Amino acid sequence: MVQIYTWAYQDWKTIDEDGLKQLVGLRQGITTDEFKTITGDDYSSTATPATPTA
Repeated sequence: MVQIYTWAYQDWKTIDEDGLKQLVGLRQGITTDEFKTITGDDYSSTATPATPTA
């Protein structure tokens, strides 16, 4: 699976870094180490903490 994501990101340009971030930790996704292998960048979550509503 990692090879497909590598091609999609590096060669085909059909997925961007944000798209890959959404796959980190998913059952059929990638790990943070695989993210770094594909992009060359360390993984950092783009999620912001939820704020409680009154």
